[in-house]
Amino acid sequence: MSISLPPVDLPKKLWVDLYAATGLSVGTKLIIQNIGRDEVILTESDVKPISGYGLNKLPTRDYLTNAQGNVGAWAYSSGGSRLQVEADA
Repeated sequence: MSISLPPVDLPKKLWVDLYAATGLSVGTKLIIQNIGRDEVILTESDVKPISGYGLNKLPTRDYLTNAQGNVGAWAYSSGGSRLQVEADA
């Protein structure tokens, strides 16, 4: 069973550290759903992405899970969006 948390708001054109925003421990497996209006870019990194990063696009209303032991999880939206993030316990 997952643990429901408050949604994470993504300001326009700013990277957000999902572990810091949710208070979850780095490496926790996450279930991430885009409940906002704009597409979101997700990437795994231990520091804020600068360029040349791998990414996953997350359209509105879709969801993704990451792997247990992840080094970091970051989200970006050019128009701003909102994510529902839960720990997959």
